[in-house]
Amino acid sequence: MEPPSTPEVPSTATTSQATNRTLTRALQERLSLNERPLWHCAPGQIVIAAGQRVTRLPVIVQGTIDAVMHGAPGRGLQTVPIQFGPGETVMLSYLFSEQPSTVDMVAISPTVLQWIGSDDIESLILSQPDLAVLLIRFLSRRLREVQGRERSWLERSVPVRVAAALVRIASDRAPVDGIWTLAVTHDQIANRAGVSRPKASTAMKQLEREGHIRLGRGVIHIVDLPALQDKSG
Repeated sequence: MEPPSTPEVPSTATTSQATNRTLTRALQERLSLNERPLWHCAPGQIVIAAGQRVTRLPVIVQGTIDAVMHGAPGRGLQTVPIQFGPGETVMLSYLFSEQPSTVDMVAISPTVLQWIGSDDIESLILSQPDLAVLLIRFLSRRLREVQGRERSWLERSVPVRVAAALVRIASDRAPVDGIWTLAVTHDQIANRAGVSRPKASTAMKQLEREGHIRLGRGVIHIVDLPALQDKSG
């Protein structure tokens, strides 16, 4: 029997997300993943809970998943600035570790998954060096990206952080008459932006004065998404 062909890494696959998708395609082919059942998640549903041992990994067929960490007392939940989308395997960094998850992996839109056992992936990677190379590329690129995000995030002003959080939440919503309406609280925005609630509220009032958003009771209306995207960098 001929060995499986080595998946080609496109020259454009310079990000961890692109490398994840390349590795996922190879796993789907070699493990006949498309024959496995689909698992449907509602928005807000926890796919893998913090403290849960990671013995299988979700592959996203449709939708998006965020990593949500439990902050210090009084800080609530904070979304890690890493998002997974269609064609990606979630939590690849947990392979070979046998460690429990440190975050909640949460569906933020209607999401469809397939599951791969960690043991199945590890056995395949150990027997097929080309997959091991892809995994190493993914981990090294993800590490560089996280380090870069941490540096740039710390240098950002509060209004820029809040703008980025709003843009991220709006990314999976559809506008009505050119306006994105987000049913989120100031606490939720503060947690996503990594700032205190008073600072987040002050920043949103500034964004409202600048004409980017309009604040309502229990909702935030984004009235100029392109300008908000420019502000968020």
